Amino acid sequence: MRPVWQAFFGTSVTLLGVLALAMPFVEPGTATFAVTLLSAAMLGVVGLGSAAFLHYDWDPFEELFDGTTGGHQ
Repeated sequence: MRPVWQAFFGTSVTLLGVLALAMPFVEPGTATFAVTLLSAAMLGVVGLGSAAFLHYDWDPFEELFDGTTGGHQ
């Protein structure tokens, strides 16, 4: 699952960088500005979330794919 979190993190950082480069050309108060801010917020959440998952080495499907029955007989 680690490569998936790395892909999410890398993609979100890359897109945030592109968005940051576009910010000087977006006029405040327009619909484009609002979409830019919403996109930045969404990418920030994905980036921080995937960074946290990478830091804590979280695998949400570990119990499904490790061969155990999850406590059920």
